[in-house]
Amino acid sequence: MISTTGLAVRASEVLSRRTSRRGFLARTAVVGSALAVAPVTYALRPGTAYAAVCGDGASCTSGWTAFCCTVNNGVNRCPPGTFAGGWWKADGSAYCCEGGQRRPRYIIDCHGRCSCSCAPGSNFCASECVSCRCRCAGTATCDQRKTCCNNFRYGQCHQELACSGPVACRMVTCTPPYQLYEACRSTSATDNRTVTHNAPCAGVPCA
Repeated sequence: MISTTGLAVRASEVLSRRTSRRGFLARTAVVGSALAVAPVTYALRPGTAYAAVCGDGASCTSGWTAFCCTVNNGVNRCPPGTFAGGWWKADGSAYCCEGGQRRPRYIIDCHGRCSCSCAPGSNFCASECVSCRCRCAGTATCDQRKTCCNNFRYGQCHQELACSGPVACRMVTCTPPYQLYEACRSTSATDNRTVTHNAPCAGVPCA
């Protein structure tokens, strides 16, 4: 059986014959990440290492929201005009490890701020009251998920803001959000369907 390391070395040898040194190093890092996160998917199924790094549901048609660093110039923060509205965790993440064990990864939804009151009978403002518009994140990265499309809120953060816009993006952390932000509460939600979700700018898997 060929080890993950062996596969990375073979892939690196092929890449080195086709690209510059800088490009080779960048692509080798992506290949290594793909093999660490999804070795079977990358080694045995059609596709690219770049796509494997983004994990499941990375297309614009998947219904998931893009990562903040994808739409916020590489910064893993809520962009201007948004706020942290709630969070959930994905257990057993390849991006959060401690003592050789995979730990939960926490995903914080950044919602658009409303410039007017909520729509009647709703906790979300009308589309004309929020600056962001529903769109695909773009084609420059494999994280082509949507931004400003999903009107859904977990609600553990900034409960003083009763009215919110759609989810603009998702920021990620290996630390529980309530330990980072006073505005977030500890009430937990879990969605393990997002455990492989990632973007090239959102982190690399643990060694």
